[in-house]
Amino acid sequence: MQPSIISSRVTGGFAALLVMLVLVFIASVRGASRLAGLDTAVGRARDVLEEIAVTRNSLREVETTRRGYLLTHHGEFLELYLAAMKDAVGHLDRLRGLTGDDPAQRRRVDALSPLAAHQLTLVTEAIASAVGRPRDVAVGAHPDGGTIVAEQIRGLVTELEDTERERLRDHEAEANARTMKVIRGFGTVALIALLLLGTAYYILDRDAAVHAAVLEELRMYSRSAASAKNASHSEAPSRRG
Repeated sequence: MQPSIISSRVTGGFAALLVMLVLVFIASVRGASRLAGLDTAVGRARDVLEEIAVTRNSLREVETTRRGYLLTHHGEFLELYLAAMKDAVGHLDRLRGLTGDDPAQRRRVDALSPLAAHQLTLVTEAIASAVGRPRDVAVGAHPDGGTIVAEQIRGLVTELEDTERERLRDHEAEANARTMKVIRGFGTVALIALLLLGTAYYILDRDAAVHAAVLEELRMYSRSAASAKNASHSEAPSRRG
């Protein structure tokens, strides 16, 4: 096989490897960008789950203090109830902000606020009904309605948490798979880069060898031409003699 044919094929292989390097690198960069987005989604889902847990505790405190007040009608329970309600409303607002990009979760959060407000209405009605009445009549004025609302609140919070946990599992699984793809992609980039370096070295080394051979041929041709010229000059006097 002619050296020129070998050189052209090697050069073609070098160009193909270069194209592959560019394509794999672009795909790897896009995968890394997607991975960064997944990491953000995982972090957001964890923030939502953490806020759901805090909100659940606040709503549980609301229900506990509500029951305590309805059973005792002591002012200290009412103060605790109002403080717990204020805290719960603040956490619901934060949860609403965290779920703003998820319509289904946002609807669940929005459904919690009216239920919490309804609980407050029940307590207000209990306070009004207790005015001017004996304590044993006022006790337990609206326990069943409040319990039903509390169960609805727990059901919505459970739906929120279950949905977000499932989303977190999906994001984590996709992030792990994407991480492996990115690692393999950049590993492929490194391998192709090594092949390119090897191919470039081969091309340069072969070109240098070809150039050296051409120069050696030129030197030999020059020496042969000089020898022939000298021989022709030495033959000329002998002919004259």
